[in-house]
Amino acid sequence: MRPARRSFCVLGYLLTLCVVTHTAKAEFAGSGTTATGDPDSGDSAPGVLNTEGYSETVCNEPRSGGCQGNCCQSNCFDQRRFLGLLPSDHAFDSFISPLSNPFFFEDPRSLTEARTIFLYNRLPNSVGPGGVVVWAEQIRGRLTERLSLIAPRLGDMNIQTPGNSSGFMSAPVGFKYNLVRDVEAQFLVSAGMTYFIEGSNRVYQGYDDGDFHLFLSGGKRWGNAHWISGSGFRLPSNHNYGNQMWYWSNQWDYQLPGNIHPLIGLNWFHFMRSSSQQFNGAPSISGLDLVNLPFGAVAGTNVVTCPIGVRWKPTRNLEIGGGWEFPVTNRQDILGNRTYADVIFRY
Repeated sequence: MRPARRSFCVLGYLLTLCVVTHTAKAEFAGSGTTATGDPDSGDSAPGVLNTEGYSETVCNEPRSGGCQGNCCQSNCFDQRRFLGLLPSDHAFDSFISPLSNPFFFEDPRSLTEARTIFLYNRLPNSVGPGGVVVWAEQIRGRLTERLSLIAPRLGDMNIQTPGNSSGFMSAPVGFKYNLVRDVEAQFLVSAGMTYFIEGSNRVYQGYDDGDFHLFLSGGKRWGNAHWISGSGFRLPSNHNYGNQMWYWSNQWDYQLPGNIHPLIGLNWFHFMRSSSQQFNGAPSISGLDLVNLPFGAVAGTNVVTCPIGVRWKPTRNLEIGGGWEFPVTNRQDILGNRTYADVIFRY
């Protein structure tokens, strides 16, 4: 791993440690609320997150900034900064983050958080034996009420094949802006862009001059049910060594007592254009969301996958998830099946 990229990865983990420590102090100080279970008061049953009740409690707390009116509607509650970053938008706390397609499928909320991801991607038989192991960190920071800085992948990849290799993955960095924020309707839409900085050639992450990712994501709540959807384009800056990809990802979940959210999703990957340079004799695969491989002609092909899983939110600042993903089309690319596990610490 190159020294600059090694330092970048270490910085990500140090930021995670800072967020975890600050979150633990906030929880210890009693920043959360406990539902009473009184149906007449509008509170949830014991152990169930009540977004309305929680937001009301937070917004009624006295603030030194002199917020006026409904703080949740004006998005001015709790302006205390951490490392120069605003707290996450807690008016949408009943939502959960996307589990699958983690490096492209962006949460539409404005968040300050650190997320640690583990995934094991088993290769399909058509590609060969083995799999891919990824450990990655995600950092998001809310700069203003609607603008966030995002670094969705500071990660290491290990390709477990007969020619075993490992190295630093390409690292996307960019911004996300919240376009629509309707607290009463529990509906929001955000847009953003990231640029993928090159990674290690040992794991096929350094072929081109980096990729651009343009995306739009949104979310809606109906009672205890939620739908998050995101779509975007991966556009290589050098078409000789990168494929153009269009994706559409969806996730549906239902909140159960104990803040447990079973979920199911659907990811569609469509390849719009193949790289100009291609490796002779290599299989026609692109790498989906893990890598942009100039291996063969993939233009016009599609891959659809289905993730199933569960998330648990023991507190407003902690989210734990896990799941399994499998292809539903005959074409699999590099995804025979995939296992996910992650932990999110949120400010």
